[in-house]
Amino acid sequence: MGNRLKKYASSIEFWIFIGVCTYLGYAIYFAVYGLNFSIATASSSYVYNMISQNPWWWAILYYGSEGVSGTVGLILRAIGGFFALHAAYLLWKKKDTALPQIKRKASTALLLEAAYYLSLIPSVIAAFAYYTSTEYLYYFDHTPGLLLLYGTGIPCLAMVLTIPPLLLKLRAKITQDAPNPEIIKWSSLTGVAYLFVVFWFNNSMLWAATMVPYPKSGIQYGLSFLFEPANFTSFAITVFGLFLIAVFGLLFTLPAIRKHSTKLNLAGIGAVTAAFGGYFIFNTVSYYLTGGYEAHPSVWYEVIGPLHNPNLWGIAFVFIGLAVLVLSKSSQQQS
Repeated sequence: MGNRLKKYASSIEFWIFIGVCTYLGYAIYFAVYGLNFSIATASSSYVYNMISQNPWWWAILYYGSEGVSGTVGLILRAIGGFFALHAAYLLWKKKDTALPQIKRKASTALLLEAAYYLSLIPSVIAAFAYYTSTEYLYYFDHTPGLLLLYGTGIPCLAMVLTIPPLLLKLRAKITQDAPNPEIIKWSSLTGVAYLFVVFWFNNSMLWAATMVPYPKSGIQYGLSFLFEPANFTSFAITVFGLFLIAVFGLLFTLPAIRKHSTKLNLAGIGAVTAAFGGYFIFNTVSYYLTGGYEAHPSVWYEVIGPLHNPNLWGIAFVFIGLAVLVLSKSSQQQS
């Protein structure tokens, strides 16, 4: 039993499987959460009465963004998670002997992940339409337009423009049985894009949204909120720390991206991966130690709360990163 646990603990494939399990768990949770929320919104007579006072086009955008981005996209992501889990299981248990199956499952997972990000398009359109419209539109008790632009419109537009093309390109390389250097190149580019766009830029824009005045709701904002020590630490680790993690991720994968070498800097990638997972541990710990949303009602504390953070599955990267570091040390000793 002890030998088996030791074997699992030092296996990157095992920790990838655990990471995908975490991803799938959160995907299922948010698919159910989003479905319930969308149904509640669609069946709310209060929301309908408020929306019916606005132009017809806004009703389409409002319900479309909540239904497509808030339900369909999340369900597609959860379905993709099952394919990713099967691929990760085969990688762990059968490795190269099941490579054709792994590629098929992974390509389907990539397609559904791309569909998830494309499902954000209605939310992007709704956010920009709400911000630019001269009408007094209803959106969750008339959320400030700038808050919606910073928190949804701009970051979601960045994700829509960058992530699906890379996911589909990587999928194409896998389905075409491209040489390993090509697959490694596009895997590295996709991973780096996630670091810069999905995590660093998205979270930084959420801090920008946190600064937008919204006094009517009781949400905290402004420099007085930002310069509270715990909040400023979280801000700095997000805006500067995550950026450095993304930069080092790019530097360590640059040889593979340029196809100068298929050998990656395992020690560097392990450190970056572990630090990336540590970012989510920090956010979760600080959320509870500072009293959570109840003590700091704000956009930021609402997003990083464990029940509202769809990216919290990233915490599993701590273990994957540590496994990569162990492997790199073992490789050095063998060399």
